Amino acid sequence: MVDLPVLYKEKSLLNHQFPTVTALSDPPMAYEGTIRCEKGEVKELAKKRVWPFTEYVSWHRFRLTLPEEYPVKPPTATWLTNISHPNIVPNVPGAVCVSVLGDGWRPTLRMISVVNSLYYLLSDPNPNNVFDHPKCLEAARACRIHGFPKHRRTQKSSPSEDIVRFNIIPVPGTTPRKDIVRFRIVGQAR
Repeated sequence: MVDLPVLYKEKSLLNHQFPTVTALSDPPMAYEGTIRCEKGEVKELAKKRVWPFTEYVSWHRFRLTLPEEYPVKPPTATWLTNISHPNIVPNVPGAVCVSVLGDGWRPTLRMISVVNSLYYLLSDPNPNNVFDHPKCLEAARACRIHGFPKHRRTQKSSPSEDIVRFNIIPVPGTTPRKDIVRFRIVGQAR
């Protein structure tokens, strides 16, 4: 059973930090909000009209739905705006790949952390964990070319070798393809 005082405290904190996020119900078990990337390298690439970064600086709508077991189980995120992003499949519940909505969820995390992580997806897309969706795969390629993710840069083992490793994730609610092969690309520019 949901702890109502916890839900209302979450709502208050969320409204204070993110005024563009509003509860859709009472008690607050679902939220909708808007978000966009407003600074950093994504913003600079968007100014140069580099796709897909031009999309990340536009306003995007999302929905967060809390399960009855919240905060033991994480909310489910649904991206409501069309976007070409390695970690987001629009209009599919649960097709937003961010650690705090999956294995990284802890009951001590709050909705503010979830919304922050959505913002972070726009400002630093991760082409290393990409959904098996044509737009996601294409966006991942573009992100790799421009050196994303920025937060996980590692030292190369050899100056002449550039190894790119990534996982292709099945879109929730679909049957995983059997022809997916995990591989590494040697000599690909970052």
